[in-house]
Amino acid sequence: MYTNRLIPKLMQVSKSLSSCNCQQRLLRLDSSHSANSAAVANSDLNPSHMKWDLISAVCLERTPTITPLPTPIEKEMLNMLEKLELVNSLKSDHELWQEKDKKLAKNRKALEEADPDLASRQTSQDYEDACNEELAKFEFSPKTTHADAVNDLKSTNRKLDKHLVFVIQKETGGKVSWTLPQSAWESGETLRQTAERTLKNHFDSSNVRILGNAPWGVHTVKYPASQRVKLGTLGTKIFFFKAQLLNKKSVLSSTCEYNWLGREELASFLEPDFHHSVSQFIIDED
Repeated sequence: MYTNRLIPKLMQVSKSLSSCNCQQRLLRLDSSHSANSAAVANSDLNPSHMKWDLISAVCLERTPTITPLPTPIEKEMLNMLEKLELVNSLKSDHELWQEKDKKLAKNRKALEEADPDLASRQTSQDYEDACNEELAKFEFSPKTTHADAVNDLKSTNRKLDKHLVFVIQKETGGKVSWTLPQSAWESGETLRQTAERTLKNHFDSSNVRILGNAPWGVHTVKYPASQRVKLGTLGTKIFFFKAQLLNKKSVLSSTCEYNWLGREELASFLEPDFHHSVSQFIIDED
């Protein structure tokens, strides 16, 4: 009797235990599946698996057309070299002429009687006075132009002793900013070819010259996490190439808003981070 009553209870207990084990296994499978899904999602957002947008930008410069004024340290160096040259130099033709005139002056009356044409000959002092008179009449060309007077930022005929950098205006997301000419890299191109294509949008290729095949600098922009998921890229890398304007009076073929800016003007037009990256590879003129 006791055995017959015990067997059904044992069967019920074993069924309940087996059902609990199944539920635990299902929970473990669900948790492992969700963990695997999260791992896959995290691997898609892992920066090491994401690409960068590549852009080539061109720092096009109009080089100085007149010699800049020497800096204080350059003046000191020039003065020292002039003194050194004076100490080590031989006498010039004019100095030898002056010495000869001094010797002739002692016996000039006797020599003039022997040679009447001697009185009409030009002396070294006569020649020096004529040179000083001619120099006093000479007018040096001005170092400033009309474009300097009216502050015409679109003219290359300004700041003749300084470098000028070509910048353009662009609108991104309703925000207007100033930047260097740039284009997105396309498959099959080198970064220099992208830079050349960028310049063709603004100038005739015969009027500009790109310096070197390698970039001179880079500016990195990382996107926010939400934008990374949307665009599928980690950010943008802008590689800078330097170029020079060959024909100072070349015609601009671009229709965008542009300016030619000096070093001190770049800081007030470019974005601070962008300007910092640009200033790393251009020569400081101060």
